[in-house]
Amino acid sequence: MQSIDVDQLKRVLTAEKTRRFEDVRRLHAVAQSQRGRRRRRGGDVRDRTRQELDQAFRRHMPDAAGYFEGVQEDFRRGLRDRRRALAVLGTARPPATPEFTTLDTPFLIWGLRNGPLGGTDAVNLFEEVHYEAGASWVRFWSRHGSDSDFFASDEVNFYFFWQNTATDAVVNVHSFLMLAGLLGAYAEPGWFWSPFWGASTFGHCTSVAEAHLTVRQWWEQPPTQPLPQVDQINRVGSLSVSGGWSFWSPGSSELLPISGSAHVAYDTLWVPANGVVVFEVGLRMHYSGYDGSGTSYFDWDNFRLVCPQVQLEILTGTPVVHP
Repeated sequence: MQSIDVDQLKRVLTAEKTRRFEDVRRLHAVAQSQRGRRRRRGGDVRDRTRQELDQAFRRHMPDAAGYFEGVQEDFRRGLRDRRRALAVLGTARPPATPEFTTLDTPFLIWGLRNGPLGGTDAVNLFEEVHYEAGASWVRFWSRHGSDSDFFASDEVNFYFFWQNTATDAVVNVHSFLMLAGLLGAYAEPGWFWSPFWGASTFGHCTSVAEAHLTVRQWWEQPPTQPLPQVDQINRVGSLSVSGGWSFWSPGSSELLPISGSAHVAYDTLWVPANGVVVFEVGLRMHYSGYDGSGTSYFDWDNFRLVCPQVQLEILTGTPVVHP
């Protein structure tokens, strides 16, 4: 059975997530540059909109063409692997019932802060980490904010791996997170009223928490990911606040309990013979706004994030032969 080089995995994750966050940040900057623009009616509105977008992309994301070409290449590779999975299912003799494998202990629990801005030091996030078969958990605290525009993301992940020691396989993947924590958002008040045609001075903040499952095809180097599926992401909470206008208000603050379980899944994953897959199951926290802050509290009392297992349903297991 092959093992995973944890240092290599951390380098891969750091590079991948830094690049992803930077791409999202730049796309966010393009979108923000278009807010508040008045779209006058007229036959040339399409041309003017294109011109404004072109200027925004040139300023915030000059390599946008290369970015979208990379996305298309990932899509084509994902389609190729999907066809392979269907071909294996179409030719293999299926078992009477699927085989099930449980990965109940992560080989790594790790957190990453805000892409390139916050580094990747889990010490900044974690209060306590616990490894146990069927009951691994972590306690942590996450916060981002600014007195101007801000856009940030943190994540806490559990990592499992599986090697296919048989012939080409097709598997369904399921995992759960148990959550006990709070999601918070705070916004400062505006000190003077803004006209409807001007930029607002009101603070505002949006906080979002989502469970996710990321599949990494470790048999390819650098590792790749299959086509994304909707069940890989499960939004578990979101809230938005506005600071409003006041000379004496301390601002606006809200807390949202994040509790219960969250299911994430991936179906019809093709894994070649001897192929190794790394499964990342975790919680992502996104914060954005102006003159405010977002916080995730998973460190108080018995608050924690638990990932008990990754369950594999092997659709191409050894056929059951009856006399």
